[in-house]
Amino acid sequence: MQICTLILAAGKGTRMPSAKPKALQTVLGEAMLSHVYQAASQISTALWTVIGHKAELVEKHLSEEFGETASQHCILQTEQLGTGHAVLCAMEKIKNTIDLDHTKILILNADVPLIKKELLSDFIQKAKDYPLAFISILLDDAQSYGRVVREGFLEKARKNSIKDHAGNTGNVTKIIEAKDFKLAYPESEIFEVNSGIYLVNARLLLDFLPKLTSANASREYYLTDIVSLAKENDVPIEAFCYENASALLGVNTPLELSQAETILQKEINTSLMQNGVVLHNPDTVRISPFAAISRGVEIFGPCEIYGKSVIGDYSTIQSHCVIKNTSIGENCTVRNFCHFENAGVGNNAKLGPYARLRPLAQLCDDVHLGNFVEIKKSTIGNGSKVNHLSYIGDSLVGSGVNVGAGCITCNYDGKNKHQTIIEDNAFLGSNCAFVAPVTIAKNTLVGAGSVITKNTEENGLAIARAKQTNIKRK
Repeated sequence: MQICTLILAAGKGTRMPSAKPKALQTVLGEAMLSHVYQAASQISTALWTVIGHKAELVEKHLSEEFGETASQHCILQTEQLGTGHAVLCAMEKIKNTIDLDHTKILILNADVPLIKKELLSDFIQKAKDYPLAFISILLDDAQSYGRVVREGFLEKARKNSIKDHAGNTGNVTKIIEAKDFKLAYPESEIFEVNSGIYLVNARLLLDFLPKLTSANASREYYLTDIVSLAKENDVPIEAFCYENASALLGVNTPLELSQAETILQKEINTSLMQNGVVLHNPDTVRISPFAAISRGVEIFGPCEIYGKSVIGDYSTIQSHCVIKNTSIGENCTVRNFCHFENAGVGNNAKLGPYARLRPLAQLCDDVHLGNFVEIKKSTIGNGSKVNHLSYIGDSLVGSGVNVGAGCITCNYDGKNKHQTIIEDNAFLGSNCAFVAPVTIAKNTLVGAGSVITKNTEENGLAIARAKQTNIKRK
């Protein structure tokens, strides 16, 4: 049996006021959709995403984060007419690409960033023998979640107001969405709710979806109605009730987004500390679940480490640093207030404070960067030092180079970027400007205050400044 996953990411998210689609709201620096996609991709034979509201942004995000295949497996829901309509759009698209009789469809919402592959695997294992199964949750406050109705509910509701926490008693007969439940049973309540995670036989799903109607309070096509259709057609149904509600609840508001982030932050930090990572002030340390932090690393909060960042053995990250999609080697020290993005650092580096690595900055082993140094799209060779107030952009810097305070590479002429090459063991005096394209040869000494516009000679001295004249002050 194959598992094909559909992630529903087409909704507007009206309770999440933002210019971004709800699916792209971030938890620990990662879009909610990314959390769900990452978990689902590990247990799926094929994975498709239904997009709608601001579809181009969602498709672009998937392409950037998970590759071209992820964007190719996007299915457009041109009108947001409900979850049932979203799944129908998807099934019409994929029905000819799957074996309908040997495929189960796992349906997830994009707004459950705490979902884990282990929970999904457990659910699939439990539900594999049922044509239709879903995950339910017991909540003290059912809020806006669909109510799971089991046999005997109507009889209880007619007699008196009930609060049914039974959860697993009686066969499931239907799921009633919150608006419709409150209209039909204003004096009653059920606390077993639908999580929105389903596992359904592909052919069964394709048969039932065209039978859905929009005769409900929201005038939408509810996916939940396939449960009552299954009941009417004597199809076995099972609801598996999970206690870990926090991992299954959707995020719909800024408050819920913050709460989910706090839960995930604590989970990640606790796991890291249990595995030998030292976190000082851990409540202020925010680390992406996609990051890899080695045993023996020491991190001082507040600190943020996002994306697929890697921190090597026994490195130290001091406070107020932001690191995104950056690999840092072993035994490195990153001092306070550094900002790194899409960069790489070798072993034994000493960086900062206030150092900035912009995209495509690559530092080799034993490199030193000091305060207020910015590196962009450049490679710094082994043992080189850029210790003070300098900018190195579009450059190739060799080994053993010393860059004096206040040096800059002038890489942009107003239309194009040009490269500066600084070869091994060059010594650059303070306050120099290198107008690219230009090459500083091996062992060159550049006098302080020079503006270098021509290539230098190996083992030479380069000075480019006017002769000083002293005159009397008037």
